[in-house]
Amino acid sequence: MKRLENTLFLFIIIILEGYIILSAELIAMRMTIPFVGTGTDNISIIIAAVLLPLAAGYQAGGNFNIRSKNGRYISIRKKLIKNIIISSVFLLVGLSYFLMQFFFYYGLEKNGIENSLIQTIIYCLTFIVTPTYLLGQTVPLISNYFTKEKLSKITGKMLFFSTIGSFAGSVITTLVLMQYIGVHHTVSILLSLLFILTLILSKKKNYDQALYMFFILAASLVINSDYVMRDMLNIVKNNKYSTIMIMYLNDNNDIDEKNGTPHLFINNNDSSKYSKNGRKHNYIEFAEKITIEDIPEDAPPKNVLIIGAGGFTYGHNDLKNNFTYIDIDKDLKEVSEKYLLKEKLQPNKTFYPLPARAYLNMTDQKFDIILLDAYLGGLSIPEHLVTREFFMEVKKHLNDNAVLVANFITSPNFGNLFSKNIDNTFRSVFPYVSRHDTHNEYDIWNNSPTKSSNFMYIYKHDMTYDDTAIK
Repeated sequence: MKRLENTLFLFIIIILEGYIILSAELIAMRMTIPFVGTGTDNISIIIAAVLLPLAAGYQAGGNFNIRSKNGRYISIRKKLIKNIIISSVFLLVGLSYFLMQFFFYYGLEKNGIENSLIQTIIYCLTFIVTPTYLLGQTVPLISNYFTKEKLSKITGKMLFFSTIGSFAGSVITTLVLMQYIGVHHTVSILLSLLFILTLILSKKKNYDQALYMFFILAASLVINSDYVMRDMLNIVKNNKYSTIMIMYLNDNNDIDEKNGTPHLFINNNDSSKYSKNGRKHNYIEFAEKITIEDIPEDAPPKNVLIIGAGGFTYGHNDLKNNFTYIDIDKDLKEVSEKYLLKEKLQPNKTFYPLPARAYLNMTDQKFDIILLDAYLGGLSIPEHLVTREFFMEVKKHLNDNAVLVANFITSPNFGNLFSKNIDNTFRSVFPYVSRHDTHNEYDIWNNSPTKSSNFMYIYKHDMTYDDTAIK
């Protein structure tokens, strides 16, 4: 029996189509984070770049004519296979980290295109719109094989199975594949499903098109292999939250595998470093100096909360005080212990792999020191962690006379809107705050909106503060 005369194969094609489109959308959202950040605006652009071409694909597939304008005949089967092969090429390039680097760095930034929203739009127009449009034609084209079915009944069935495929794509892609095998291998699985679609659609004894897909899949397996990711790109983890790299850099920030200091990069941001003699990033050493090191020797152990664990360097080797680290990415602990700290966390260190707001909501514990370090840079700002509501929740967990230190990468002279907004929002919750540039690069006459530095906001909590009083 021919495969396309078998209803089971038709519904398998429809399920796979729904899975592939939704999975590709989620992978695109995740893979663009190191390049354009986590902003809601960028996510909405990717969603729009899927929904509109998908709708256009439905329309084009429904209007497909087996006779072209020049009279050439093309079967529905050949049209479907052609769409899959073209889509696979776009997705291979657009979802593989190795190739995406060249696109964003050499294709966009080197040509002066630095705005993240514009970068996202160009990325979507280049790699997402076309495959979504072509794959969107699958369901209406497949409907031609249900000639004996009642229209309303078969339409309902096709929509049902397509939605089931989308549901599976959303759940399996993020909760299973990205987390346990990595985003790069998830891309290869996506290409494998497109290869399977090609095999189903190909006629027996005529697998030329499947051979093309085999080479595309082979290219994905190579480009997204552990060898390329680890040995060529220094990526040690690539899960649903982060692309984590370990780079060995010397004092001039040049790569030095033998003598360099290990730096932990999270989504292309230099998050932590820890040298053989215990040197850390300036802002971490500054935070330790004004909080931990100044604690009187006869004082009881302090309870310290770190929101944004990074490389667990803050407080490392302090065996007296009690440290609680919060970060959404559970892999950070394993990576930091293996590559950065080169040892296990001490017994007075506890790590909870949870979202910050979830942890704060589930505990009533108050702390003597809180370090807010969940902000990796201008692109990687968790928007839910810079709201007044979040800062109010943090404030509830401060003991009287507790110290709060928050690290923001902002403009020295408030040269952009984010720097102004975060300053106003933070001070609306925490009055009498001091602001210190840990790099001493105030550069007061520089009006560039892109100039930035690590600024520590320092707050000493006092229950008697009247933040509305004007004297």
